[in-house]
Order: sequence, then structure tokens, then C-alpha cells
Amino acid sequence: MRPRLFWSFLPTALSPAHMAKLTVTLMSLFLLSIPAWAVDGEEAVQDILNRMSQANRELDYQGIFTYEYAGVLKSVRVTHVVRDGVGYERWFYLNGPRQEVLRFGPDSDCPFGGDAQIQGQMPPALKDSRLLQNYYELQLRGEDRVADRSVWIIHLVPRDLLRYGYVFAIDQQTGLLLQSLLLDSDKRVMERFQYMDVSYVVEPDVARVIVDQLDAGGTATRCLQASRGAPLSAGWQAEWLPPGFNLASRDRDENGFETQLFSDGLSVFSIFFDPSGGKQLPEVQAQRGATVAQMARVEGGGRDYLVSVVGEIPIETAQRIAGYVKYSGE
Repeated sequence: MRPRLFWSFLPTALSPAHMAKLTVTLMSLFLLSIPAWAVDGEEAVQDILNRMSQANRELDYQGIFTYEYAGVLKSVRVTHVVRDGVGYERWFYLNGPRQEVLRFGPDSDCPFGGDAQIQGQMPPALKDSRLLQNYYELQLRGEDRVADRSVWIIHLVPRDLLRYGYVFAIDQQTGLLLQSLLLDSDKRVMERFQYMDVSYVVEPDVARVIVDQLDAGGTATRCLQASRGAPLSAGWQAEWLPPGFNLASRDRDENGFETQLFSDGLSVFSIFFDPSGGKQLPEVQAQRGATVAQMARVEGGGRDYLVSVVGEIPIETAQRIAGYVKYSGE
């Protein structure tokens, strides 16, 4: 039996005027059914990304997320509250060794230390989503559901081979990032961060315990000191960086061990300078999931340093960065 077209079910007695009116009505209903992102994709993507950036520094929430990389799966219960512009978080690991991590920071753009593997997939603080378009193609690909919440699906496709791509699933109502996939150049998923359950209600007693614990001097991971546009460390300079990457923060301890963190607004990597020289460590490269480590010995100021480039960037990018780290004197 041949399928019948929609129009064949209409009464044959309809006049041309009625048929024209019906056609206009059907076309109007069709156009109204097209979601807004299909009409104005570029503007919609920027708006959604800006809301995502704001959500993590404005919302109170709690939930359970999973993080998967290199065959390892971690489950974490997280509680996040904001008080007087300061974000406080408590992570409790639900598998593996019992572990609790407290985190806080006064600046939404200030990166945290801690579990570097998971931190790489946490919501980035995008100062201006328009700048990302220089290095990523932003694509709004539709809607889905994560943690029983309606989400927008955004693809961030790199414009070069110097960085990885991402897929974000962002809560349509709150802007919170509920899922992040990190993709290599062959579109294979290398890491996956995803909420299984999330609530935007944190009981006052729960929030108070976290804030009081930190204010009372509880052990916590604090954000690194932001560079505020200062030049690179006295003596050290990365003479080549992937386009768009800038110094985001810097930390140096009393022993001269230094950490410099770079970001293009989305991807992040760090350069570590170890004045001990790491005599027991060979110059090696390693990779676990999307995180790579490229280590090299570099002479500076009359002593050997072990320089390590670590981050979620292609190994070729890390190799080139390490090869162009130079000591220019105090």
C-alpha cells in the first residue's frame, strides 16, 4: 500500500481560498515549533556560555557527579554555596579511599588546585565567550536531558590541533554545567564529567557547617594567586605558547618551586619549575586520559631545574611548550 500524503486526507471540497488559509496556518505552526537556537545560533551560544560562567559563582547547589578518565571512574558528592561573593565547596568521594576536600576562593576567575583531573572538567570562568570564537567554533546542537534536567548541548570545536574540543550540556533554567565531554582530534571521548543528581536547594545548616569549618581555619585548597596581568616569573619565560593562551595565575613557595597556570579561556595547562632538578627523574612524557605531562631538565641561574608541562592539551603541544621554556636571568 502506497503511503498517502498529508494533503490527500483533506476534503476535496475545500475552496482555493480555504486551502490558502490552511496553508498559511500550517506554515505558521511549523515556524513557531522551531526552537530559538535554530533561528539565532551564534547569539544564543554566547548567552548560554555567559550564563554558565555566572552560575558557578552565584548559585547554591548540591549533587553527585561522576568523572571518568583512562578507565577510572570517580563519584563525588559536592555542596557549593556562595556567601558575600566567596564560593565554598565540599567534595566527598563516594568510591575509593574516604576523602573529603574543602575548597574556597574570593575570586570567580581564580583557579583552584586540588584534584587536577577533576578540576580540568569543572565549569570554566569565561570572561568573554566571544573571545573563544578566535580558537573554537561554537555550535548549538540541540537539547537533551542530564540528571533529569533539560539541557542545551553546545559543541566547542577547536580551530587548530593545539587544543582539544569539548561538548557541554548546560542546564536550561540555571546555566549550571551538568555534563562535559573532552574530545580528541578524532572526536573520541577522552574524559567525561557528568552530574547524576543535582538540587539547587542547600539547607542553611549544611551551608553554615561548610562556611564555619573554613572560617575556623579548616584545611582547605585555596585558589592560586592570580597574576593580574603581571609578567612571567622573574628568570623564566615560555617563548612559545599556543595562540590565545595567557598567564592566568602564579604561585611560588619559599623553596623556589613555582607553578604558572595558562588558559585560553577554556583549556588549561600548568608549567612547574622544580629547583631540586629532579635528579632521580628522567626526562619523560606521560599521558593519562586527556592529561599529559612533559618533563625536561633546563639549566637556569647556574642550577638544574626540572620543568614539567602538565595539562589537558595534546602531547605535541606540551612538547613544544617545554622545548621553548628559557631562563632569562633574575
